[in-house]
Amino acid sequence: MNDPTAGLPLPRLSRGRFTFALGKTLTAWSDESLFDATGVRIAFTERDGGVSTGFYSSLNLGSNVSDDPLAIEENRRRVCVAMGADPEKCVTAHQVHGTRIVEVAHADPSALSRVRSEAQNGADGIVVSCGGTSALLCYADCMPIILVSPAGKFAVLHSGWRGTMGHICIKGAHDLSEVSRCTPDQLNVYIGPYIHSECFEVSEELAQRFSNEFGIDATPAFRHVDLGVCVRHDLASFGVRPDRIADVDRCTSCYTDEFYSYRAQKGKCGRHGAFACKIADKSSKGNVSYGNF
Repeated sequence: MNDPTAGLPLPRLSRGRFTFALGKTLTAWSDESLFDATGVRIAFTERDGGVSTGFYSSLNLGSNVSDDPLAIEENRRRVCVAMGADPEKCVTAHQVHGTRIVEVAHADPSALSRVRSEAQNGADGIVVSCGGTSALLCYADCMPIILVSPAGKFAVLHSGWRGTMGHICIKGAHDLSEVSRCTPDQLNVYIGPYIHSECFEVSEELAQRFSNEFGIDATPAFRHVDLGVCVRHDLASFGVRPDRIADVDRCTSCYTDEFYSYRAQKGKCGRHGAFACKIADKSSKGNVSYGNF
């Protein structure tokens, strides 16, 4: 169902198979209605469809683990191709569990080189305000967040407990609203897989900090933190509409066959990704199928 006052269809995440080569697919969660309306393709990847082996099997997208760099490069290429994006124009970041956000404002090679250098100095958010460029951040329990504006601009955020405590989702929503010249209630927000409260046990001191910052609902059980409650609290306080938030609703620690989990795999794991791009020619979206599989 479309909301004509905001210009974006209400968000809905579905699990699909995306083709990157003849007979070869990878699995990701996306919103086809958003793509049809704006040309923005969002994706939360799963583990299948890559070339990595061992602990990193198979679609590891993170470069901060001891995986084969050539395998990582190929896995990232496959994601870009499957989503209809140019692998040469994908921006990543050296994630440091902070709240720094970089902006990709131009797609020419010199501008991309500058912003890539900036992002590699440490960033946990990427705002893309130009076409023809994609953004990728990586996760293994932390919360992936993608925001999209009616102008077809988007932000990809990495919200672990430090980023959540630092209100990175508010910062990302603010920055995207500014470059898009829209109000927060017009944004669509997509939340990817992350560690849920039943598996996210922290120190008593840290749990108290979350309760003080976000309210008692943020700690539904002793020493357990609900990052989803915290992020939704922040988004609501900034003016994002609840019906404009879609959630994969998968716990990474419980679904290690689908996602990587730093906790469940005791630190020996790869990284799945949150990916977004804007495709100028929507006919190049490639072959995607949705359903139960």
